[in-house]
Amino acid sequence: MNKLLVALIAGGFATVAAAQTAAPAAAPMAAPVTKSEVNKEKAKTVEAVTTKGGESSTGGPATAAQAKKDTAVSKTVAKPTTAQKKADAVTTTTKGGESSTGGPATAAQDKANTAASKAVPKPTTAEKAADVKGAATPKAATP
Repeated sequence: MNKLLVALIAGGFATVAAAQTAAPAAAPMAAPVTKSEVNKEKAKTVEAVTTKGGESSTGGPATAAQAKKDTAVSKTVAKPTTAQKKADAVTTTTKGGESSTGGPATAAQDKANTAASKAVPKPTTAEKAADVKGAATPKAATP
């Protein structure tokens, strides 16, 4: 048993040591030597990022042109008059029963449900006790 434990521990140390060996060194990049070369490299990077940013989905010339077209189209639609706004307000308030939050139809259904529930007899104390005893079987009582 001791030999088995020693072998397992030694194997664990061996795998940990192998996992901790240094990774092979990456080939060093050729760095620009003069300041003008460094500036040229920076300019290339900035140019690449700038041109890539113009083509992104968050903006750019194409998006601005489309926004301008959309604005022109929206301005051609006539604005509603005061009379139309009042008419819309009246129809909205008179159609209260059609909303999902309630209204006359919902109130009528609530009254019908209440009447139906009152028609059902309530269980007696003896029936309640029998229900409790029936639910407390040995299988249900064990934790």
